[in-house]
Amino acid sequence: MATERAAVTLFSSPICFYSHRTRLVMAEKNINIEIINVDGTDMLEDLLDLNPYHSVPTLVDRDLVLYDSRVIIEYLDERFPHPPLMPVDPVTRAQFRLALYRIEKDWYALAEEIEAAAKKRQATR
Repeated sequence: MATERAAVTLFSSPICFYSHRTRLVMAEKNINIEIINVDGTDMLEDLLDLNPYHSVPTLVDRDLVLYDSRVIIEYLDERFPHPPLMPVDPVTRAQFRLALYRIEKDWYALAEEIEAAAKKRQATR
């Protein structure tokens, strides 16, 4: 059964890179949102009901439910416009987006490899 929660809630995970990215935006914009940390092995019933992919991050703002960190971040930037996350100039904005894409493609994959290797080492101990 769904529980009563704050007007804006973020379902997040302390070990999810996409959740970290969303929380960084919230911190940069000084947005006060209720954060519910979710363990990947024990998903909350509310999250299972709200998000068809059962993934984090998931943002709930009254009747609006958003998932995918890029969608959430764009929404937060539009709903809380100050300070803006993106430069005003279209060329600089495009370069900024490309840098974000490269971070996601290159760094996230590397971070996942490092995390998997660490888990493997722990399992062999």
